[in-house]
Amino acid sequence: METLDDLVRRVNGELHEEYRTRLRTLLSERPKEWLVEQLLARVPAPGTGPSPAAPGSRPEPAELPEPESEEERTRRLERIRTWKLDTPRLADLVARLRSWDRERLEAEGLLLDPPRKGGPLVPARCRSVAGEELLREAKDLLYALLFGDAGDGVQLPRVERELLTLTVPRAKAHAVAFLMRAATEIGAVGTWRDPQRQADDERAPNVLVQVEYGEVAEELVGNGIAASLKLINDLEVNEQVLYARMEDVEESTLE
Repeated sequence: METLDDLVRRVNGELHEEYRTRLRTLLSERPKEWLVEQLLARVPAPGTGPSPAAPGSRPEPAELPEPESEEERTRRLERIRTWKLDTPRLADLVARLRSWDRERLEAEGLLLDPPRKGGPLVPARCRSVAGEELLREAKDLLYALLFGDAGDGVQLPRVERELLTLTVPRAKAHAVAFLMRAATEIGAVGTWRDPQRQADDERAPNVLVQVEYGEVAEELVGNGIAASLKLINDLEVNEQVLYARMEDVEESTLE
């Protein structure tokens, strides 16, 4: 069955071809001397910068982030254990995280003059102390839901196996470095175009992070993952849309 992402990619592809056709027509009508001058204007002087990339080439990918250190992981698990995370406690946390959106974060001073949505990462200086604490809470909950077990104080009756696929720009992947220790990383190139032309990710290098996790009967784990990722995006990653998909791995229950 065709998904929303499939439809978006198909429409983007059709628009891309129309754009190229119209641009080619306009360029073919310009004088040759004008075209030469335009090309020379885009070439940096020797020693002042890199050569322009060849048409269709991919940008040089940023380095993948290192997984969080053992010390950071230990501190995270200590915080998670204090929750004694069971189903009622998870329901409370999901409701709390869902109550926040970008507008409320800015209105209540947790976000302080952040860059526009779709721009660079939100730096720490644009988060208040309360904003930092909320971001840490969202990351801790995401970690607990994906990787936590009884030894970590996570007492959730998981009955189904599901797969999270998260798409993050490679340049921003260090914001979710805490997932890298036990996740599968796959390189990918962006295909999405912002209708307002402000936050395209077309041909931008991305990282697909895939994690298999256990869901509970009430589907609260998926709700918690979605709520955590939305806050992490609002408070740090800062994408127009942070793509995440959750799907069944198989029909059988967890053993």
